[in-house]
Amino acid sequence: MTIDWTQIPYFSGLTASTATRIEASARRHSYQAGALIFSEGEPGAGLYVVTEGMVRIYRTNPEGRLHTLNLLRPISTFNEVAAVDGGLNPFNATAVTNAAVLVIDHDSLLNLMSSEPALMGKYVQALAHLNREYLERLEDMTFRSIPSRLAKLFLREATYADQICEAPMQLTQEEIAWILGTTREVVGRALRGLLNAGLLKKRGRYVYVVDRAGLEWLAETNTMPERLPSLPLEASRVEQD
Repeated sequence: MTIDWTQIPYFSGLTASTATRIEASARRHSYQAGALIFSEGEPGAGLYVVTEGMVRIYRTNPEGRLHTLNLLRPISTFNEVAAVDGGLNPFNATAVTNAAVLVIDHDSLLNLMSSEPALMGKYVQALAHLNREYLERLEDMTFRSIPSRLAKLFLREATYADQICEAPMQLTQEEIAWILGTTREVVGRALRGLLNAGLLKKRGRYVYVVDRAGLEWLAETNTMPERLPSLPLEASRVEQD
């Protein structure tokens, strides 16, 4: 599968010749659903780009409990830091569905950066943005309630509605629980709360955003809003199992 490398923040705005060099440096790998892509603590596997399917990024504690850091769809990247510093993989990666990835190894990436200053600048900016995202997620885990974090997730899904609707599968309550760091039962209760408050609406197997303003209030203030004027139904959807 040929991808548009300029859609990826690390490579946006680069010339066609640079994109061709990047494409030539990438190796394609395919995985069946449930297959391990790489393990935490192993030698750095390089920069990964998800081109098909869904990939789960997670860590485990000494007791074996899993904490999901992200669920990634096309076109998303992961393992950005280890790809640059050559260190060990900081987390585990598995294929949730049948998946395909492109991989640029550490040496190839550094060679590209050394000969393409624009790529170096883009990569640094994208890493800074990634760091801000992780700090925001840490703040959410520490200070925000599950309903507030769920509201933020729905807003994020709706923002990228076109990409989500083209994905091979929708988010289930179990997958939402992975992302929010909680259980399916807790997600179910929070979801019912948002439905009862009129922020979401169930249609068939899917749950839609119907009150963006209310979700934004909940995400920002950590408190359930009083009835606010509803906006038109969003196209994005999250599957309810």
